[in-house]
Amino acid sequence: MIKFLNLSITAISILLVNVVLMFILNAGFIEVSFFAGILSIVVIRFFTSPGNYAKANRQPTQSSLTTVQFGDKTKYLYPKLIEGTSLVYTALSLAAIFVAYYEYLI
Repeated sequence: MIKFLNLSITAISILLVNVVLMFILNAGFIEVSFFAGILSIVVIRFFTSPGNYAKANRQPTQSSLTTVQFGDKTKYLYPKLIEGTSLVYTALSLAAIFVAYYEYLI
């Protein structure tokens, strides 16, 4: 269920970015969908890469000698799934652009 929420929230947020870009640039939905996908990939990579901004600004952890955790940690974010969703969105938007403008490409 958590993975589905990650996937759906990512897809909805990319669609919202696409709609905002569509109104700002006064262009069609398909025309700006590739740029929305690229923008989402850049932003997601910024926060999920190994030396990312989120890791650099988090609070330092306590040592294992000080704190003992008995319960399992629940994982709420799946960065690879979020990044994969943005990559699939970008690939689908590129395919839609090729289909929509096929006669101009020939």
